Amino acid sequence: MKKLTALKLIMAVAMLSFLTGFSQEKPVTKLLKSYIANSNALCETKQVNNVLSLFDDRYKNNIAYVGLSGIVKRSTISFEQFSEQLAGNIKNKNYNFHMTIGDIVHESQKERAGTVSAIVHFESKIDGKVAEKGTILMNLVASLVRGEWKIIHNNTVRVSEGSDIGNCVCYLFSKGNSFFNAETYYPAGVEYDREYQSFRVSTRNGKRIIKGNDVTYIWAENGDVLDAGRKLGNAKSSDEAVKVVLTHVYSETCTKIDFN
Repeated sequence: MKKLTALKLIMAVAMLSFLTGFSQEKPVTKLLKSYIANSNALCETKQVNNVLSLFDDRYKNNIAYVGLSGIVKRSTISFEQFSEQLAGNIKNKNYNFHMTIGDIVHESQKERAGTVSAIVHFESKIDGKVAEKGTILMNLVASLVRGEWKIIHNNTVRVSEGSDIGNCVCYLFSKGNSFFNAETYYPAGVEYDREYQSFRVSTRNGKRIIKGNDVTYIWAENGDVLDAGRKLGNAKSSDEAVKVVLTHVYSETCTKIDFN
């Protein structure tokens, strides 16, 4: 009976040790979750160091960005650039960036290094409007640095899947200095929409005007472009004046317009 009781005790201790070891979170995975949580809290804490303290100062991030239009952009940022990026986000009170972990697809933890691959969903907002949302495939590498686990490398594939505001593209065609046609592409959810508008620059009652979509703008002698007395910008030429108007028309959708 005593031998049986002792055997049960040994098995119980062994099982407890196994379960404890199994449930312990790997250092590299813990770093990933801390990075996500601390990044999401930046708007409230304003403490950039809460995020940066998780990274080694030799950190590099290789990024492949796939935009809504399907164009791929590649870049690499250093620890210093990452730090500046976070500081800039904090200063922009109208900007908010939030991430959530979807799935952890791979983990590998060694004695002095570890890797984790995760699918991360993100959403950025400007003034409460969705600037961009999508998915990030994040591959983190962590290592023991002076006795502490730090993120030393990241390979990121960021795919944009939706946007209510963002960069826009406008093709502006002119017939002389008076007639202009604009073909504008702007983000609308999961794709870009296209819109055509026509503008005419003329003189009425001794004043230069720009008329488009039944709205009339004043182009004053000093170059100011006005909408009901409110200054929208300044232009020296008629095409620049039309660009000022277009920037105003799409101000709630386009953070920037690239004119071609």
